[in-house]
Amino acid sequence: MNAGLFEELLGIESVVDRSHQEQVDIIGSLFDLSYDNGSVNGIEHAFKLSDQVETSKLPEELFTVFQYDLSNGWSYLRKLKYGYTEEDWNFQTEELTKEIFCLRTALLSPGFQNVPVERQCQIYTNLGNSFSYIGRFVEAQDYWNNAIDILPSFSMAIGNKANGLYFYGRLLYDNIHVNLFLLFAYHHFKDALRFPEYLHDEALHGMQQHHDWLHNYVKDFPEEYTRALPNLDNFDMGDDQELRSYRQWCLDNKMYINPLNDLGAYTDACHDCLNLPTLILRANRPPVVLDLFNQIKQEFATARYSYYYSSLGLAPHISDVDVILVETMQAVRYSFYVEQLKIAFRMAYSILDKIAFLLNDYLELQIDSFSVSFKSLWYSGRNAATLRPFFTNSKNWALRGLYWLSKDLYEKRDDFDTVLDPAAKEIALIRNFIEHKGIKVLSDIQFSGVGFKEADISFTISRGDLQGKTLNLLKLARAAVMYTALAIAHEEDKKDRTSLKAIPIGGSAIPLYMKT
Repeated sequence: MNAGLFEELLGIESVVDRSHQEQVDIIGSLFDLSYDNGSVNGIEHAFKLSDQVETSKLPEELFTVFQYDLSNGWSYLRKLKYGYTEEDWNFQTEELTKEIFCLRTALLSPGFQNVPVERQCQIYTNLGNSFSYIGRFVEAQDYWNNAIDILPSFSMAIGNKANGLYFYGRLLYDNIHVNLFLLFAYHHFKDALRFPEYLHDEALHGMQQHHDWLHNYVKDFPEEYTRALPNLDNFDMGDDQELRSYRQWCLDNKMYINPLNDLGAYTDACHDCLNLPTLILRANRPPVVLDLFNQIKQEFATARYSYYYSSLGLAPHISDVDVILVETMQAVRYSFYVEQLKIAFRMAYSILDKIAFLLNDYLELQIDSFSVSFKSLWYSGRNAATLRPFFTNSKNWALRGLYWLSKDLYEKRDDFDTVLDPAAKEIALIRNFIEHKGIKVLSDIQFSGVGFKEADISFTISRGDLQGKTLNLLKLARAAVMYTALAIAHEEDKKDRTSLKAIPIGGSAIPLYMKT
């Protein structure tokens, strides 16, 4: 526990006159030792010292490490205050918000690329762990995968990915998918245990226990499945090259509304198969939840293809040939393809509000349909400090994920401290300018143009930057659609199917001729 050093650090009242390196080292060590000693007071003292650091003057790499240390401090404080208690399940937790915000700030900081690769892996792994913990288990996969891509032997990422797949798989309601997820989790635990040098004792013990349980679970599976990962590349992608290219792009970018796509870019995941589970609905009312979910899936598929198509513009589209526009010497791109990119952005963002509209009806929250939004769904009135009673005691993990996903969005009335994504404000600004004002999409290769002295009233962004932000928004929408289906499955499991005067509705697929 290094009690002597802990007491020494506790005695430090000021770091103002210390070097930047000493400031970061003292605060980071005090966070770690305070957690080891179970000292909330020590963590709070470290936060007081951190307030003395002028972060704007820190060198880039130290700023990244400092944000990582702050995230650890918030994580330690949360665990000491709420660990293994009912409060650990609370939807609203200030410590979690700040923990994730600091990790994302570290990830987005210029110094991230220059810190040691082990530190990069720790940041990615901790983000994956935090996202899985809050119910954003779909998005957590990418963070763990990023760590593994950097350092394939980083067993903390491998083992936590296995743990995430285990709990993700247990939520699914397709038994084949459940078994595949648990099988993948088993193999990842095996891989993690091959590299114990990156595991502390508690993590090693936990992963060994999970491995042993899963080993017993899969022991009766065919031997080829327990020996290696199963082959999931059995789907024929077709002879049409255009269709094959689109399908492969969707797989590579994890764009299918299909849990199997989160296991990898396997061809068996090449369809949007995740629908709502069998529902118990009132017999005298149209199946509005199914209708809305169908609409949301179709809009996502359209936004996805609009984004994909927007990147194919090697030659002017036929709709642009007769459109005469004035050259303003600013390298602004005007085209059908740029408009497709904007359409994808708008549609992806709007899907989230439609999910709120669906959940308001399904959960019978009775919010006025003209007032409900993905941000307002969770709170009583316009006060973002008070959760609706339905969510206060909910143990619905996927619904919790949707709540935390809503924190990636920014609205004018928000206190920015409650927002989870450092880039949230800019995303909201871009949406507002696309919908209601003017946005100029510039060439990625800048040309010297007219140097205007007065400010522009339009929002200016490069095409590459808008593409990146739109892709991230599409990934957010995809995850939200999947959380919605799994959250509803959880609520359906709670229903007493023997006492309701209702009919179960599962549903077959609509015929192809209805897709015109």
